[in-house]
Amino acid sequence: MDAALEKAQVSQIDDALNTNGNNNDAENDLNKPQRLAGDAPSDLRLDKHRLPLVPQPTKHKDDPLNWSPALKLFIAVQISWLACLGPMAAAVINPAFVPLGKAFKITTVEASYELTVYIIFAGVGPLLISPLANVYGRRPVYLLGNVLAAVTNIIAGHCTTWNGILVTRVFNGIGAGSNVAIGGATICDLYFMHERGLYMGIYTFFLTNGPHLAPLIGGYIAQNLGWRQCFNIPGYIQLGTFLVTLLCLPETLYSRNTTTTSSSSYKPASYTSLLLFRRGHLSDRDLKAKDFLEPFYMLKYISILIPGLYYMISFGFGTVLFATTGASLFAKFYHFNVAQTGLLLSIPLLIGCLIGEFNAGWLTDHMVYRYAKRHDGVRKPEARLDAIWLALLLPIGVIIDGICLSHYKSVGWIGAAFGMGIACCGLQVATTVVYAYCTDCYKPQSAEISTVLNTFRSIFSALISFYAIPLGNKIKFEYAWLVFALLNIVFLLPMFALRIYGSRWRSYAWQSPPKFHNDI
Repeated sequence: MDAALEKAQVSQIDDALNTNGNNNDAENDLNKPQRLAGDAPSDLRLDKHRLPLVPQPTKHKDDPLNWSPALKLFIAVQISWLACLGPMAAAVINPAFVPLGKAFKITTVEASYELTVYIIFAGVGPLLISPLANVYGRRPVYLLGNVLAAVTNIIAGHCTTWNGILVTRVFNGIGAGSNVAIGGATICDLYFMHERGLYMGIYTFFLTNGPHLAPLIGGYIAQNLGWRQCFNIPGYIQLGTFLVTLLCLPETLYSRNTTTTSSSSYKPASYTSLLLFRRGHLSDRDLKAKDFLEPFYMLKYISILIPGLYYMISFGFGTVLFATTGASLFAKFYHFNVAQTGLLLSIPLLIGCLIGEFNAGWLTDHMVYRYAKRHDGVRKPEARLDAIWLALLLPIGVIIDGICLSHYKSVGWIGAAFGMGIACCGLQVATTVVYAYCTDCYKPQSAEISTVLNTFRSIFSALISFYAIPLGNKIKFEYAWLVFALLNIVFLLPMFALRIYGSRWRSYAWQSPPKFHNDI
């Protein structure tokens, strides 16, 4: 039935290719095909496979789509590092929940609530911050968010009260979460649709593994330098990163409004001006109250809501579950010290995500190209969802981990490590596919999409520490973890339906693309 729909739409392609209107129309209405362009207009830009680039770049050198591959990669690495650094800095303390609890005379579970507070505000805060990134630019949000996170981490390292620690976690979450919420939008600023899977995968790998890298160093910091340095050292690293991005991270927000870009009076922004907070041709964009509601507006779209809910469950049970329970359970079952706990909460998860990403980003790009080659050049976002089958590794890994925890006397820690690694392999595939698919469907609204995904993930993850261990103690960890795995499978099933019917659903009138930010 999709083939019949595509055939009926082929007649629209000439208008889409020859019009000088909004360059993002072809991407925000992805039911319009982009055919193999053997007879394409001379000014139509093509990729190496002779398919029209989506979106079509302008002729201006300050258009990020026209920047050199080296510069694009340099920027992508910076924003990926920022996405890694915020969650990593917040999670360095995770292996030290036991000494942290002793310092303030609270239980280990209560000590983990500082992570809960961070996660909540990392999800809620960007709802107020990310609209600024579509008006004033991405660069100010990155810089201010990172410096806020740095300062609050250093303050936390000098706090003498538990309430003081919690207050710093509020503002730390807002600062670090703002960087995470717009990272996907920056990748979309830089790369064409056929490239996004690879580079979105790099970004999401850094995003997912910030909390996994943290325990690797956090355990040794806590054991040798004390828990306070688990806040101070990451804070100073964030300050150093702030200086680098201040000098090296240019503005990537760019308006493709043809009334501006085709004007004879248009003056391309220099690279220096992109480092000096000059808005240039974006000066006509004003902040409005309704801008703060736009992330919620995106929830009306099936292609955002279903992946968002699935990603929420996947991230919570694919990584946060291990982070919030590991310090307590590994000390109880395996008698690990903080350094050993850090190793077990880090290495298996990092290896699992690395293997997962090798089978995600670039593979989904290939799937989109392969589909287009067989369907008259039609690039269909749903083609990326063919890779979602690999995400079944996530619930399998969670089940293995739960069984090993319940039978820790006979299995040992290696079984739990194996289960966590498998789960993270599936999580990385799920994360890359969800981010790439959603931003393919509605690229101009990529900042709102990233914010929605971040909020879903954070709010759900924040609740896990309240019930995971109590439920495991009540019904045994193998059964509690089985429940979590089955929940993940339940939310995965609609993703398969989206693969089959997503294109048709997006063609319904009530699913027509949003009207805001279509010049981005």
